[in-house]
Parts: sequence; C-alpha cells; structure tokens
Amino acid sequence: MTNLAPVPDPPADFGRPDPHDLAAEQAVLGAMMLSAAAAETCRSALGADDFYRPAHSLIFASITAMMLAGEPVDAVTVKDHLEAAGELARCQGAPYLHTLIASVPVTANAANYARIVREHAVRRRLLLAGRRILQWAGGGTGDDGHGLTERAMREIEAARDAGQDDDVTAQTITEFLAGEDSDDYDWIIPDLLERGDRLVITGMEGAGKSTLLRQLGVTIAAGIHPFTHLPIPPRRVLIIDCENSPRQNRRKFRPLIAQASLQHHPVAEVNLWIESRPEGMDLALDRDVSRLLRQMTVIRPDVVMLGPLYRLAPRALNNDDDAAPVIAALNMIRARGACVILEAHAGHALGPGGRRDMRPRGSSAFLGWPEFGYGLRWTEDPQGAVKRTVDFTSWRGDRDERQWPEMLTAGGVWPWKIYDPVSAGWEDR
Repeated sequence: MTNLAPVPDPPADFGRPDPHDLAAEQAVLGAMMLSAAAAETCRSALGADDFYRPAHSLIFASITAMMLAGEPVDAVTVKDHLEAAGELARCQGAPYLHTLIASVPVTANAANYARIVREHAVRRRLLLAGRRILQWAGGGTGDDGHGLTERAMREIEAARDAGQDDDVTAQTITEFLAGEDSDDYDWIIPDLLERGDRLVITGMEGAGKSTLLRQLGVTIAAGIHPFTHLPIPPRRVLIIDCENSPRQNRRKFRPLIAQASLQHHPVAEVNLWIESRPEGMDLALDRDVSRLLRQMTVIRPDVVMLGPLYRLAPRALNNDDDAAPVIAALNMIRARGACVILEAHAGHALGPGGRRDMRPRGSSAFLGWPEFGYGLRWTEDPQGAVKRTVDFTSWRGDRDERQWPEMLTAGGVWPWKIYDPVSAGWEDR
C-alpha cells in the first residue's frame, strides 16, 4: 500500500481583504431605488449586515424601513429619509445615491445581484468563524476536545444562520389562541369578500363577466352591496383593464357612476382608480411589476381588479413555469393588504353533463391559486329564454363559506341582479 504524504493546510492570508463585491452591492441598492419589484426581491433575500461597506448597510436599512412604512422609494425620498436620520453624510451624500442608480446594468437581474452579495457575506462570516476556531484550537480557552468541537459547530451554525430571525416564530396552541389580533372577518363586502381574498371570475364569451366586474368595482367604491344594494363601508378600488380602451371604459363606467349617485352613494374620487391598458402588460417583466407596485404604494387600494388573465403576459400561460411569475406578482399585490379579483376566460373543454367547463384557460396553477373561483355560464333555466340569465357556478371548492348568488339575471337597478328560480316573480330592487 502506497504511503501518501500528509497534505499541508493552506496558509492563512489574513492580509487579504475579506470577500466582497462592491459592484454587486451598488447594483442591489440602485435596483431597489429604481424598481419596487426589485426592492421586494432584495429585501427578502438580504439583511443590512450582509453588506461589506457600512454606507451600503445604512442605505439598505433606510430603504427597508421606508418599504415597511409603505413609503415610495427613489433617490429623492431615500435622500430625505437619510437626511432626517442624520445619516446622509455617512453615505457620501445625495450624489452617491445617483451613482448607485447609474451602476445598475438591468433591474430585472436584482435577484442575481442579491445572491452575489449574500454569498460574499456568508464567506466573510465563515472566515471570521474559522479565525476564531483557529484561536480556540491553539489553546487558552480551557475547553476539552469535545467542548471545543461544540463551540466550533455553534460558530459555523451562526455563520449559516446570520440574517435570519433569532426567535422561534412558531407558537404553542395556547400562545396562538391568546393572540391579540381579532378573529373577526375584515370584510370588503360582508359575507362575500374579505381583505386578502383571491377571487377569479371566468365566463363564456359575451356572458357579461366584464360587466359584473365593473359593477363590483363601482359598488364597492360607492359603499353599496353589489347584490342586496344595502349600504356597506366604501372601499378604495384599483381597476386595471388590459383589454378595453379608455374610450370604451368611459362609456361603460359613466352609467354605473350615475346610478351610484341616484342611490345617494356617489363614488368619492379617491375611491375608484382606473387604468386602461389595451396593449396588455407582462407581469414576468420587472418593469411592469414595479409600475404596478408603485401604484399600490400611492393609491393603497383595498381591492385590485385586473385582467383578463391572457393579457397579463404576452405568451400563453400553459404550464406552471409560465404562470409562476404572474402568480408571484399577484401575490405581491395581496401581500400589501389588498383583495385581488382576476378576470379570466374559461376553457373550451366540456365538463360533467356536457356543459362548458368554467375553469380558467391555461396552467393548472391558476386553479389552486384563488380562495374562490366562479364562472358565468348561460343558464338552462326557462328564465334564460325570457331574459339574459346566467348560472354563477363555482369551479373550485370554496376555502370558506360565503354567500355568492347562484344565478344572475340582467336588468333592474344595476346590470346584474340575483335571480332566484324559486321566487322568480320578485320585483327588481
């Protein structure tokens, strides 16, 4: 058997700078000031102590504090925040913030810049841990071999876990049930929509799902229950229509706004915001996601209605990989406290009984994403031959009990009203 010479340990070069990449740190901070989506990505991946340059740690901490407070983030607002905290001079002044912005190659690569920063931070911590272990191994700690090994393992674990919350976030059942937050529903529409709900409404072509969504948007903003017409607290609504032009939308919204006033619930100007984007958008692009999140910061909507789904990306969303960035963007909206209502087209497949399947066209990921999924389908009830009537059918099991109508018929005070075949002779409300 051949004897192998022992391999010497590599020399410790303590004069060499610790691992870092200032260009990546600058790109992270610049991207966070340029893009709300990039800011969300970097905030979730990094901590202030992951940065090598102290000034960068201060800027990152300032941006993070502004995001948590719901404040808009850009070079001007960050400068004001640092100045108010007396930290601007330590960050090389306002011109350096613009230097950071100019250093960003592509904001869409923010996740990669953050990964580079994090990897260098871990390497620095491992080097520090290694130096401490070398000192302990040289003697003077009073530990035996087992104790020294335990200390070394804890040091390595600390390097691994740095930047993570130190506390255990799980609670015992007693602590959990004793929580101070209320168990009550935070209703947007009583018994229909709670804050944070995700609702997908589909429909057959021409069945009136866009009309229903506009009715929901106006009545929520006006403080009118969309089906019972009883007063409810008005909420702030943002509608992003990726199919109809501004001219088309004005024609559709004017009579609804007038109807709300006739019911003595005029829509307050700040409660209803509408953007028409017939060219569509691409929620896989950082540019469009950032634009959407900035609007969320400024408007602070309780409800965001957008769609149709096929216009939220310039490609078919036929698989989970295609759907993932769209769903991630929708979840960012929800994470900011809004209820998300998504319009989608139903597929063309036939379901049980030979009737049109109301599940949304495309990736199956959109079947599991919402709490509630409903579709408008022409009814087989005799009422359908008399007046425009649809079944409001659920295509997924509700995650909570709600009181959505089972059928809708056209006409009355609003475009759609509840139709009950058992009491079909009731009058319009």
